[in-house]
Amino acid sequence: MSPALLLAAAATMFAVLPHAARGGMILGTLVPMALGIALAVAASGRVSAFSLAVGAIAAFVGQMGWLLSPALGGALLVSLAYTERLMRVREIPGRAIHGALSFVGGACAGALASGYASAPLPVRGVALVVAAVLCAGPLLTAADDARTALLESAAAALTGPVAASLRAGADLLRCADPRLLDRDTASKVKSSWRSLERLVEARLRLQNGAAPRSETATLVVTMVERQIIEHVQSLTRAYTAATTKGAAEVGLDDSALQGVHARGEALEEESRAIVEVKAS
Repeated sequence: MSPALLLAAAATMFAVLPHAARGGMILGTLVPMALGIALAVAASGRVSAFSLAVGAIAAFVGQMGWLLSPALGGALLVSLAYTERLMRVREIPGRAIHGALSFVGGACAGALASGYASAPLPVRGVALVVAAVLCAGPLLTAADDARTALLESAAAALTGPVAASLRAGADLLRCADPRLLDRDTASKVKSSWRSLERLVEARLRLQNGAAPRSETATLVVTMVERQIIEHVQSLTRAYTAATTKGAAEVGLDDSALQGVHARGEALEEESRAIVEVKAS
């Protein structure tokens, strides 16, 4: 999801909250809930049942807290909206920083939105932009994206070669640079990642359901796992080939090398000429 969506959802939410208490069913309940879901989805970077539920809860709890204090309501709203992303931060210190940024940023955003709720429109607009930027503070903390988290969780739930392949896929997502891919390859790689994601979700559903008992179910599990492994292998090959091609293209561009070599030879010739003149 684009950070622009998060900024837009946060700014709109804090524009609505100061007036939600007297806004009736639509402005007071439905609109904040929709904005809370949008904020949580934008913070998560992925539409999922968890992010949708968290967004609705964040909107409700934020509104209840707002009645006590706008700063408290903003802090609770933003902190809860970032719950799914917080879980993807790998290091404990990073989680603490992420949580602090979301809580403090939300509190400051709530105080700003409340303090300038009756200000002239241009002043209020600036306050809402600042509030939205404060809500984006946790994005400064590194976290795995939603797809990487899915592969990691699937690797922890499964065993054998498919688990190892999923861990390799997660590492590939963290380390690979998609900018090295040309447009056609990038399109195919993007499609392959989406297919891999669907396969992993299907495999997890099979894992979480009843244990396969029929021969057909076992064959389906084997087929899905084989496709997962092949997808990761193909993706790894694509990124490796793109990296190799980029390095080869850099190696072919030896104009700078030739230039400095020619300049070095010219300087040597000039030095020999000076010595010869001096000797004569």
